[in-house]
Amino acid sequence: MGIWIVIIVLGIGTLSSFYMTFLAAKDGDRGGAWLFAGFGFLFGVPLCVFGIRAIAKRKAFFKTVDERLSGKPEAQTGFVPHWFMMAAIFLIILVLVVSLLIRLIR
Repeated sequence: MGIWIVIIVLGIGTLSSFYMTFLAAKDGDRGGAWLFAGFGFLFGVPLCVFGIRAIAKRKAFFKTVDERLSGKPEAQTGFVPHWFMMAAIFLIILVLVVSLLIRLIR
């Protein structure tokens, strides 16, 4: 159900953007036409991806298309310990502070 809501919203955005592109081109506003065409593609590309994913659950042809586009699912990444992440963040902050202090002292 949720993917269909996303498809509907993206479809509305795509259609309205391309309609505004048509109106801007008809009016002679080339800059506006390019702007709205860009918005249309911005909404249209995810619309195609989500559309293929939604149809792939029912049709075998689109399932093979989805598998070819997405590739095989990779293994999930392992758990990164929190102490390692905190130590890395602390080390980065320490390097930044020391480099700023060295810069200020010189």
